[in-house]
Amino acid sequence: MTRAFNGTYRGTSPAERREERRRRLLDTALDIVGTQGLSALTVRGLCEQARVGPRFFYEAFPDLDALAAELLLEIQDAALDTARAAVAGTEGGPADKIRAGVAALIIELTDDPRRARIVFAQAYGNEVLMRSRFDGMRRVADAIIEQTRLVLDPPAGQDTAVAATSQLITGGAAELVLVWLDGGLAVDRDGLIDLLADFTIAMVGRLPEVAERLSR
Repeated sequence: MTRAFNGTYRGTSPAERREERRRRLLDTALDIVGTQGLSALTVRGLCEQARVGPRFFYEAFPDLDALAAELLLEIQDAALDTARAAVAGTEGGPADKIRAGVAALIIELTDDPRRARIVFAQAYGNEVLMRSRFDGMRRVADAIIEQTRLVLDPPAGQDTAVAATSQLITGGAAELVLVWLDGGLAVDRDGLIDLLADFTIAMVGRLPEVAERLSR
């Protein structure tokens, strides 16, 4: 007999089995949405490919939108964590740290094209995912603010300038990557990283000037 009185089955607890099913659902959703698009995601198709019964899907997620939003959040958070680690682990001046953070973020998101498509393309047309995408962009902007303060230690009174600059960097970078993914930018990934890093460094370098204008 393999089932113990405490619910353990073949060495795994009920909680572990729930988490394993949830992980399979997320990984399978990544494959479906990242290769075929959000419109291809159905509960039946997802469950069949993940080998998870429909009742277990609803045990893990209230609906497909919730699953897709969680998948997007997971991808965004992994990229941000990687970028923060790259900045913290890079020696040199602010430009070196910024370049390392940008490179780590873009590499993390584009090493697996499925992740890049979900973050930059698949959110359009879905209200829940668009909200999640905007939330993610705000988190990226907050991370830029956080790292700018750590790297540059800007003087007091530049908060508005830092916040505005971070939003411009985040929005501009997201749209540029989307164009690149669609084939509308004739550079390889290293070229894309250089463009984004140069843009970010230039924007951050203008913070004192922007702050002075805003204070008038």
